Amino acid sequence: MQANSNNDITTASIGKLFASGARYVIPVYQRNYAWGDREISQLVQDIFDFSKASKGNAEAKYYIGTLVVYERHLDNETIFETIDGQQRLTTLNIVLSACHRLYKNQLEAPIDYKLNLAFDSRQKSTETLAVIASEHDELQYLQSKDYNPNIQQGYADAEKALNKLLKSQEQIRDFYQTLTQKVYLMRVSVPADTDLNHYFEIMNNRGEQLEKHEILKAKMLEVLHKDKALSHAFNLIWEACADMERYVQYGFNTTQRSAIFKNDDWNSLQCNSLEEIAEKLDYKPNDGGQENGNIDKALSLEAIVGHDQRFELNEDHKDDAPERFNSVINFPNFLLHVLRIQVQTNSELNDEGKDISLDDKRLIDLFDPHIKGEIPGENKLDFVKTFGFNLLKCKFLFDKYILKREFYQEKDRWSLKRLKWYKDNRVSYVNTFGEEEQSNEGLNQEILMLLAMFHVSAPTLVYKHWLNASLNFVFRNGQVTAEAYRNFLKQLAKAFLFDRYLAEEKELDYYHIIYKNGGIAQNQVQDLDTSLLDQGTAVENFVFNYLDFILWDNKATDHQKFDFSFRSSVEHYYPQNPISGDKDKLEQAICDQFGNLCLISNSKNSKLSNYLPEAKKDHYRNVGADSLKQRKMMESEFWGSDEISQHGKEMKEFLLTY
Repeated sequence: MQANSNNDITTASIGKLFASGARYVIPVYQRNYAWGDREISQLVQDIFDFSKASKGNAEAKYYIGTLVVYERHLDNETIFETIDGQQRLTTLNIVLSACHRLYKNQLEAPIDYKLNLAFDSRQKSTETLAVIASEHDELQYLQSKDYNPNIQQGYADAEKALNKLLKSQEQIRDFYQTLTQKVYLMRVSVPADTDLNHYFEIMNNRGEQLEKHEILKAKMLEVLHKDKALSHAFNLIWEACADMERYVQYGFNTTQRSAIFKNDDWNSLQCNSLEEIAEKLDYKPNDGGQENGNIDKALSLEAIVGHDQRFELNEDHKDDAPERFNSVINFPNFLLHVLRIQVQTNSELNDEGKDISLDDKRLIDLFDPHIKGEIPGENKLDFVKTFGFNLLKCKFLFDKYILKREFYQEKDRWSLKRLKWYKDNRVSYVNTFGEEEQSNEGLNQEILMLLAMFHVSAPTLVYKHWLNASLNFVFRNGQVTAEAYRNFLKQLAKAFLFDRYLAEEKELDYYHIIYKNGGIAQNQVQDLDTSLLDQGTAVENFVFNYLDFILWDNKATDHQKFDFSFRSSVEHYYPQNPISGDKDKLEQAICDQFGNLCLISNSKNSKLSNYLPEAKKDHYRNVGADSLKQRKMMESEFWGSDEISQHGKEMKEFLLTY
């Protein structure tokens, strides 16, 4: 460990941090552990990516954050009260425990790991971490104790994330070596006389730093700075697209909308280039208008960095449309989707193929070669002009063809809607396809369910390849029909299942599935390893969600009541450890069969995990089933080995022949 002269800051690798014998405690004023599949998967993915990028470089370091602590001195021992960073610290304990359990006999020089974390006022959280960190081969959750469901699920999510990425002995070795030797935390101790309540309040209300996408915008505008009209158009487009919660038309004033979109019909984009948009906007540098007067500021990176007030997104237009939609991605991630589509479109002309990561932490690094003119055969000015138009086009298509979460008239639901202009100058939101009003039937609902199925299966932004595939499809097709879009999404789902999740030998990455194969599955049923479905909690969430869509499409029992939600807990319908004891226990291999599995919410699984099917059925009859597969399992009067086998065969048949 490295500390400064005042012993206020300590920089330590994860290996040294966890093998040092130091003890950490989560104080009573901290919230409970709250990280889920999205955050845990992202952390594991980040470390995995760095392990590949830093391979062969022993000096490489990856800083993943800061622990802010207050030093408690008790009986000649220092205990670190964690003020900030407890979610990451708890997750690191979970990930290390998962590594030592999963790869116990495969690790080279494992660290002397000891659980170093406890909770001041949450005994069951401490006990749950202790079970996970124990040296038993199997998790020894005692039926007589109540454990923290979030930490239990966090461990399951960590195991799944590791199993998803680490396929070889070399990858296991490199990941663990990176995690313990190259990943670093900074521990900052606050002064002994600090008012902790006041400090904690400050930490929770600290201001946001300048974001990478704001710096990226300035860099791109610098490329256009000689042409004020193009700069003006680019700036307006960027600001209109940056508000992901609202349809892009509302990012422009009424005059601009009529110029860019069809007059009296904002549902049609009438321009084909940034130059055409600039011409239609008729930029006049000396008119003294507020927007034109501000364009020179937008050109300067120095001006943005030095800005001491909030950056607003077209505040003067916000009254035009109440905010009622929540986007499924953020703006930096959206920029990478647009870049990926643009690069793939251009690479076809050059007979090249270069994938673009969807990791927004690398936003500027991924754009820089294009902005600096470092790509062979690509002109940086042409790149920025093309990107400006593609950004607008993709946001327009995103709003119309990608689902959102909508809160309207006291209802919260998935939404797939477009804008509609009425002759009395009213504008409203109607279904993108088919009948304009909300309906649980028809092609619009079928497409919506497909999109929702994909979305809830990939909560982490870096994994939203389905969204990139969908956006690329509508980007390349002028008139998108409901039938064509529905068929594409169905083919894409099958390609994900056959070529990614169940492929026996020819497993393909998402780039090949989307851009080389057009979303069409290459493997046939005989090419699949269906034993991957009989792996208990290691089975991918996508598989269960896809099956629930198939059952919904086949109008299974209660399909009208079913909706997709973020369920990340794989339930063994017949429990692995029955509450009644060993006399009712089935072999683990039987419990892990696909016929005994379904996807439900964390809270329901933790509450009922050890109950026998009869007791679970009584509960779900009252509150409703989370899964259509689960609902089908409940139709069986008795549930044992034969029923598990028969149901598994039936469900596999649905998956493989749909």
